[in-house]
Amino acid sequence: MSGTKILEIGFKRLLTFILLVIMASLAYGQENTSVKLLEFKYGFQAPMADMKTRFGGNSNLGISVQYASLSRTTFFGVEGIFFFGSTVKEDILANLKTFDGLILGIQGEAGDIGLKERGFYAGLDAGKIFKTTKVENNLTGIRALIGIGLLQHKIRVQDNFNNIPALDNQYLKGYDRLTNGPALHLSLGYQYENPNNNFHFNIMGDVYGGQTSSRRDYDNLTGAYLDKKRTDILAGLTISYIVSISKTDKADHIYY
Repeated sequence: MSGTKILEIGFKRLLTFILLVIMASLAYGQENTSVKLLEFKYGFQAPMADMKTRFGGNSNLGISVQYASLSRTTFFGVEGIFFFGSTVKEDILANLKTFDGLILGIQGEAGDIGLKERGFYAGLDAGKIFKTTKVENNLTGIRALIGIGLLQHKIRVQDNFNNIPALDNQYLKGYDRLTNGPALHLSLGYQYENPNNNFHFNIMGDVYGGQTSSRRDYDNLTGAYLDKKRTDILAGLTISYIVSISKTDKADHIYY
């Protein structure tokens, strides 16, 4: 079994365990002043370090489940983001191109190939909100977060005419440069909670940094294993809409 498969199975089991632990803790909140939060995220990111030599800027969509203490204004939970972009800087298909830059198909016609960025981050996080309001049981203020998880990215090769034999599914793993590794998530921003309705949001500056490695045994372009250790960093801005999915025991502070 390859190292890729071992890591893939291990991550799935870890994520399943994390979700069970978090959901169990949310279901059995210990204190009266607590709330469960569901965040829907959208943002933009710019690549840094080794990441910027492979990709351009990207967008991301994400979701998180948080357990927050209203009395201590602290929180912990689990999060995941999916990021995607259309700028790939590495010409991974150079060995398939003719002298004029075309990739020829089965009948000698030119193919139509697109390269896309695809990736995700998934992990645990915890943080604190430094309140800027005197409203009781309110989570408005400066929000700081730290998290740990897994960062993964790859190049998606899209054969639009499906006429290039060298890009059949059985060969794509030699081109996609699948890369992953442990990562940290640091975030700082502002969160607003409307005390009168369910209009809650935050705007955060995020940095995801990972120590990653190639997870493919063979790279078709170089004819070797890509053994370089990488430092992949994504920095950007995220806005989240927050839905409160529980209520406190206090009758005057109910969440829907």
